[in-house]
Amino acid sequence: MTHELPFVQFRPYGPDRFAAHLPFGRVGHLFTVPGSFPADTPAHTNVTDWEMATYRSYGEWEVRDVNGNRRVWGTGPTRRAAVGLALLEIARKRRERAADIAEKRVKVLGLEPVPPFAVEVTGAVTLVLSPQAIGILRQIQPSETGPARYAVNDVDGGEPYDIRADDSVTLRTTQVGVFHDRCGHDPEDAYRFENQIDAEVYARHALSMCWPCSGLND
Repeated sequence: MTHELPFVQFRPYGPDRFAAHLPFGRVGHLFTVPGSFPADTPAHTNVTDWEMATYRSYGEWEVRDVNGNRRVWGTGPTRRAAVGLALLEIARKRRERAADIAEKRVKVLGLEPVPPFAVEVTGAVTLVLSPQAIGILRQIQPSETGPARYAVNDVDGGEPYDIRADDSVTLRTTQVGVFHDRCGHDPEDAYRFENQIDAEVYARHALSMCWPCSGLND
């Protein structure tokens, strides 16, 4: 059996990583399973990223989660096989959980299987406003001998420059986004709502500009 593991990056650990009484090998490798895995589960059911450990145990490789129940998710003759089986089991459990959430939303709460409205934050920018110029903030440069300076990009695409901080200079952060209304998209970085009024109120207060989603997910 082969397993495609495109997002797994192994980090070696030594005997000082885990206390001796914990059920982990004294040496092994750590890796992270993203909370958005597998990709076919709705984003509102995503969990936090899981740190996992894989190590040799009784002649095989074993995989456990580090911060949860520390259960064994997979074993195999090679590290790759053990991790692949662990990922398959994690995916199965997360799909079951997503299905349970959808069922409870419909049967218990009388809602749609997934929240029908989402406000996705697609970008943010901080403007530095001064009487002489307006720039897009790149970084703040502190100074030990005088006022800090704001390193900015020109809003019209000109050369970068600095604006000296003083009482006449203000910062203004703006956010822009997209309003999704049953369009089939499932953005990860979004706030979800059960009704249109709440979604519109959030978009109006949290975002400087918001556009309606213009198409269905392919």
